[in-house]
Amino acid sequence: MGHCPRILVCEHDATLSAYLSRTLATAGFWVDTVQSGRQALKKLALHYYQAMTVPLLLEDQDALSFTHELRVLGMQLPILVISACAPSTSAPRPPHNLEIDLEAIDDKPHPEPDWVRKAANQARTIFAIKSACQRNRNFRPRVLHIEADRFSAGLVKAALRDNVELAQAGSAAELDNALDVPGYDLALMNTNLCDITREDVLHRIAALCPETPMVLQGYYRDAQNDTDVEGDDAASNLIMTLRTLMLHAMQVPLRAQA
Repeated sequence: MGHCPRILVCEHDATLSAYLSRTLATAGFWVDTVQSGRQALKKLALHYYQAMTVPLLLEDQDALSFTHELRVLGMQLPILVISACAPSTSAPRPPHNLEIDLEAIDDKPHPEPDWVRKAANQARTIFAIKSACQRNRNFRPRVLHIEADRFSAGLVKAALRDNVELAQAGSAAELDNALDVPGYDLALMNTNLCDITREDVLHRIAALCPETPMVLQGYYRDAQNDTDVEGDDAASNLIMTLRTLMLHAMQVPLRAQA
């Protein structure tokens, strides 16, 4: 039997935790799960992990504060931040009123538009970052935001400009300029850039900033229960992103004892 990389999944939502564990185990990872940042710290002190996943908002704190605490404690490992809501077994039907009157097709509710999901992801990310800044008054994180949509990039910039040191990239050239000064506290990837693939973006960030937590946004589908947790390609993106981060992190110590 070959080597199984050991992954720590920190997730307080039981359905999402089960989905992540099952997806990673199917891909050949050895998975341990915890529900809070405090439990994760105990696990990290006892075992060696090659990577971990955390939600944007943990049960007891936010992801940015948690990853900052890990660095203060001298623990370094690839971290994938999962931006996802708890799934529902049935999609809500839009209200019937004078302003919104959408007819159901084949008695099925209308799917949530992509721009609504994207806006919800951005709102959760902004809230988590602002929570981290409020929790640590002297902490002004450096955030790399990769977004091809200038309007969405402008919204994020307007929301975070007073809280973080923000670098934004909407093209390969802008990404290269942003990566000239590595050392980011968080990397946000919302979409593919028009002139570079998602895989290339991942490799560039992971090569120069292997210790930077990366926010993964998408929509998974829980095939076992046939419920929407987030998109069809989310499982492959999850595995590909983790493997990319782990590959580049092999060049540096994954954990340092203080």
